[in-house]
Amino acid sequence: MKLKHITFGLLACLLTSCDFMNCDESSDYQQEDIFTSYNRTKKMVTHVYSFLPHGLCNIDGAMHETATDDAVHVYGTSNIQRFVDGTWSANRTVDEVWSKYYEGIRAANLYLTESEGQTFEEWKYSDQYDKWMQNFENYQYEVRFLRAFFYFELAKRYRNVPLVTKVLTVAEANLVEQSSFDDIADYIVNECSEISKKLPVDYSGFADKEEGRITRGAALALKARVLLYKASPLYSAHDETKWKNAAIAAYEIIGQASALKYKLGDYAALFSATNSAEAENILVRPLGETGSFEEANFPMGVKGGKTSTCPTENLVGAYEMQDGSSFDWNNEEMRKNPYANRDPRLTLTIAYNGMSWPESPLEIWEGGANALPINNATLTGYYLKKYVNKDISFESGAPVTKTHHCWVLFRYGEVLLNYAEAMVNAFGDPTYKEGDLLPMSALEAVNLVRTRTSVNMPKFPSTLSPDEFLKRLKNERRVELAFEGHRFWDVRRWKELGTTKDIYGVSVKKQGATVTYTKQQVATRVVTDNMYFYPISNEEIFRNENLKQNTGW
Repeated sequence: MKLKHITFGLLACLLTSCDFMNCDESSDYQQEDIFTSYNRTKKMVTHVYSFLPHGLCNIDGAMHETATDDAVHVYGTSNIQRFVDGTWSANRTVDEVWSKYYEGIRAANLYLTESEGQTFEEWKYSDQYDKWMQNFENYQYEVRFLRAFFYFELAKRYRNVPLVTKVLTVAEANLVEQSSFDDIADYIVNECSEISKKLPVDYSGFADKEEGRITRGAALALKARVLLYKASPLYSAHDETKWKNAAIAAYEIIGQASALKYKLGDYAALFSATNSAEAENILVRPLGETGSFEEANFPMGVKGGKTSTCPTENLVGAYEMQDGSSFDWNNEEMRKNPYANRDPRLTLTIAYNGMSWPESPLEIWEGGANALPINNATLTGYYLKKYVNKDISFESGAPVTKTHHCWVLFRYGEVLLNYAEAMVNAFGDPTYKEGDLLPMSALEAVNLVRTRTSVNMPKFPSTLSPDEFLKRLKNERRVELAFEGHRFWDVRRWKELGTTKDIYGVSVKKQGATVTYTKQQVATRVVTDNMYFYPISNEEIFRNENLKQNTGW
């Protein structure tokens, strides 16, 4: 089949970016042969998968969270600092993904156009034909999901973006106009609704049994997340119907969790080297074997450690006491030992003074082995633990210097929190249920998350007012989903970016055997209203005069 609107050089580029499914990366074949070979067709799908994002130091060596009040990036020269120091602009963009995701969308459009009707007739008598065709029939739904996902990644950053579902020439691409966020959201929701009926629950019934492919649950999870965003204050005045639709979408997963094979699991295991096998994780992005994230986030003073991500006291203070009460720096007993009797997720997420991490007890007191004035030691008094694998060592002769890493894109715990937020906003009552359609209350959903294995926090009381419940739910979301790529977007969709301006850490000092802890402000960030959305790069604006810049940029 002849391919339309694409040069051989670009095609060769498309077919050499395989990092999802196992495939050979050769590109020495003819243009007309692409869809007459199953393996080359599979490689096209692999290429589309390669655009899935991850959040492990993916923005100039920094995590997205370091542009929030949950963390600070220790290196001042990283582009991530533009998010928070006022130097972000349409000429000096950060996390510039416009062209990346449109490249992924183009690859998806190309695949969907050119693969339609293919039957691989010349391979019909191969022993592998039935297996190939089972995969091939499913690929179209996987690729449609990926295209929808890429559109969400664009829309949450830039709001109104061009919606293109066919292969365009360069001239056509430079004339496209933007669709509204609502239209993009509706498109994604409709796509997910359709493909969820076709996608498998898992791939156990496929001959290859490959992990990490798009499932029915992934499509439903994207749909639920998009509807939650669409109902949120940044995108809509309060509309109970929109919130109810978001709740219904989340319950599509909750109500059939058993059939979809999802359940809440051990919190620590969700971010381990084997997290792709966890029943709670709906979709993960494999990154292969690497030790680079550990190198970037092991504390200074640990062999090979370079710091990078420093969690803030803003985040640490959000973790409750084990009895469900708030931590209070004005409480002398709490202040003396601020990490005792806290929510277990704190010690699973953040490394603090005295904790054995990754092997020896950390000395984060001033002058200690892991603290200032050592160059590039933590600026906040904390180091990152979540996603960091302590089994890796950079000591000479160490047996483990790299392990598998998978970034969690969707998990069941988030779905329950999405449901709780949608329900309380839709009905104004944390205990409200609605027959068979929404038979779980917001309170019940969040309490499932809090009482999970290895967390076992007290349930929220049923006496909370809607406002009190929503405040605590937002805090629950913050600690449950810390460093999973949500906080940057949550404070925006809630229109609460202004609350993230002041950044705090903890000063740790040791005199003799006595260690004292003092909360202190470490930074004040620039926050303006235009920062709710990214600027469209001026390069894109100059290329296409039909694009309209976001307000304030």
